[in-house]
Amino acid sequence: MSRVPHVLAVAIVAAVVAWAATSRGPAIKQAPTARVVESVHVSLGTPTDADPSHDYIIARPQYVTSYNRARNGPNWVAWRLRAADFGGQGRHHGHFITDDSLPDGWYRVQHADYTRTDYDRGHLLASEYRTASRVDNESTFLLSVVLPQRHDLNGGPWLRLEEACRHLAQHDGRELYIVAGGIFAAQPATIGHGIAVPLAWWKAVVVLAPEQGPEAVTAATRTIAVVMPNIDGIAAQPWAIYRTTLADVEQRSGYRLLGRVSEPVRRVLATQVDAQ
Repeated sequence: MSRVPHVLAVAIVAAVVAWAATSRGPAIKQAPTARVVESVHVSLGTPTDADPSHDYIIARPQYVTSYNRARNGPNWVAWRLRAADFGGQGRHHGHFITDDSLPDGWYRVQHADYTRTDYDRGHLLASEYRTASRVDNESTFLLSVVLPQRHDLNGGPWLRLEEACRHLAQHDGRELYIVAGGIFAAQPATIGHGIAVPLAWWKAVVVLAPEQGPEAVTAATRTIAVVMPNIDGIAAQPWAIYRTTLADVEQRSGYRLLGRVSEPVRRVLATQVDAQ
């Protein structure tokens, strides 16, 4: 698989760094030739692939995402998770929210695109991870960070891994750096107005102590990588049976991860399977 050299790891040609609009963040700030994503959520490196033209980068206070216009959905979402992200804000109970910050002329996914399909509106970033404020929680309901997800995956092993990460952050006081996305066929099935359905969902989690960054990542750092099939019949499955290596996630997703981690350390971590 093609790899973007480290010197280009922060270069995202033809990407846009946009800050969330109106009630979900400060006014949109566009930079069509932006080359660096400055956000705590990608402290360990912005995921990069061999075709940056499909990576429209949106940076919000709650996360960073790469949006794919051709698929009408995210390539990936990256976020930091820590105890301070949890609060008393209840879950947003309205419709999922069309992302009006996308460029003029792009199709903007609607709540109704999922109606009467066989798929849930699947959060890549769980709404429970952003309950410190209403604005934070609503940001996870933007349809630019949602993919079609079978209910048995959504309420089964994917949910159980979300719960495991929540326990690490909220109860164990760990600071997690997480990236999640979809794996797609060359010609993916679609729902609604051309919304691509992933064959599988992937997630990579790096577990650190508070305030640690890429320099603190070592070959002994706990790193969780999973690939879960987007199918029915797996609701009772434990998340741990889907553990794999970062190298496998990279090969199947096409994205290079942890680009700001020391390359010798990154190579070791890429071959390890979490055993905890």
